[in-house]
Amino acid sequence: MMTWQEYQEAVAVLYEQTDGFGNVSRNVMVPDKITGQPRQIDVLIEIKAKGHALRMIVDAKFHAVPIDVRDVESVLALADAVGANKAIVVAANGWTEPAKKKAEHVGCSLELLSVEEALDLIVPDKWKMCPSCGVDCIVLDQEGAVTFEGGSWFWWLAGQCRGCKNARIHCQDCGVKAYIDLGESMVCGCGHRWSSAHEGIKIAFFEEQS
Repeated sequence: MMTWQEYQEAVAVLYEQTDGFGNVSRNVMVPDKITGQPRQIDVLIEIKAKGHALRMIVDAKFHAVPIDVRDVESVLALADAVGANKAIVVAANGWTEPAKKKAEHVGCSLELLSVEEALDLIVPDKWKMCPSCGVDCIVLDQEGAVTFEGGSWFWWLAGQCRGCKNARIHCQDCGVKAYIDLGESMVCGCGHRWSSAHEGIKIAFFEEQS
């Protein structure tokens, strides 16, 4: 399953990819303006405009449930402690209505970034939430190419859920993208049979024609 560190990294990538959004730093330590003690910031954004320096902090909330008022207040307290002009909270599973009202009242932005969206930011097109178990990820880390007689070649991309071994396959020839449960198989448009086993994904080339 995705870790909170991976989610924090995805949030940083999200803002790093935003053109013209100032200087973006991830996982930095900023001194408390009163005590001088270092405070950890998930993402720090610094903008210089018309001779003024603006500082914004982004806090990633990788919670299984919507964030509440206390979560918003903790980020606001952190923003005040480091002298930030604005706070942004990015949540994986949304927020409660009281949290929304609190954020709107103080000018704190709430942004939604789902786990699947976060995974795609870290490794584009190679991470998928498993539709079978719904609690872990399919990492598309199995790829290969085969050259057949006559010069034709075949390339594929596939992977299995780290938990239940549900497989995701992508046949580059016919374009089929499908999920296969552990112990099951399917034939793609090319006639290749794909199977999901404990030891990995198996391909029997042109089995349908034979």
